[in-house]
Amino acid sequence: MPTVVVGVDNTDTSLHAARWAASLAAREESELHIVGAYDASTSNYAPGLVIPQDVVEAIANEAKDAVQKAAAAALEAEPDVRVRTSVGEGDAARTLLEVGKDATAIVIGTRRLGSVKGLLLGSVGVMIAAHYHGRVVVIGDEVPSGPVVVGVGDTPISDPAVKEAYRQADSLKVPLVAVHTWAQLDADALHGFGIEPEAVERMSAEATEAVAERLAGYAEDYPDVEVQRIVVPDDPGKAIVEAATERKASLIVVGSRGRGGFKGMLLGSTSQKVLQHAGTPVMIVRE
Repeated sequence: MPTVVVGVDNTDTSLHAARWAASLAAREESELHIVGAYDASTSNYAPGLVIPQDVVEAIANEAKDAVQKAAAAALEAEPDVRVRTSVGEGDAARTLLEVGKDATAIVIGTRRLGSVKGLLLGSVGVMIAAHYHGRVVVIGDEVPSGPVVVGVGDTPISDPAVKEAYRQADSLKVPLVAVHTWAQLDADALHGFGIEPEAVERMSAEATEAVAERLAGYAEDYPDVEVQRIVVPDDPGKAIVEAATERKASLIVVGSRGRGGFKGMLLGSTSQKVLQHAGTPVMIVRE
């Protein structure tokens, strides 16, 4: 049976993630596997430290309690979903990657961390999003009920994300907002570089036509999904986050093809920016 994995801890955000994962599992006729993890090991700064057994047990019990609360929240949201739970000892991200290696998706909650305004993604979220081969969904403190927003490129690279976004919009019965940017600068900046307004209009029209062609095949497969296209000159991550924020989107879908010299790093720059700054749930879809 297909499985959706959700990683939880003792936070309200984890309960949001569990409910969202339960909804996904119900819509996709999948089992929900709720996973907790605890790490009682000492750091490299204190290699000789021995943690008392009662402290280890307390840490483990906290993880078990988090899983039980998440299971209750998931079943309250989707009573018919088949729920399985487990608690692993060790690093949370590595535990989730191992448990979820054959899953259809890993869902995790995240919350505002640190002193840098707008940065939403914690270390576990970064690790999962960067290394997991399948769909990753990152849930914030709120789960709105608006449209699905998807980033659309002008090459086949974004096709898996577009296909998944249509699927999610159809399943959630909400509209789809397709966002495409054809320059890294906004229109005012382009004019400042001496590009004439007529040239900007022409490039925008060409980009709009290219996006329509890229969406056409999927629109035939999902005729009930209402689609709005946003085609602008702007940074793609910024445009996607703004579109989602303005419309109180229920989900952002982005593709990712990580580059660079780090083996296994699958997270591209646009998906990183969206994950770090969006309050909306974000789904990353691989090629």
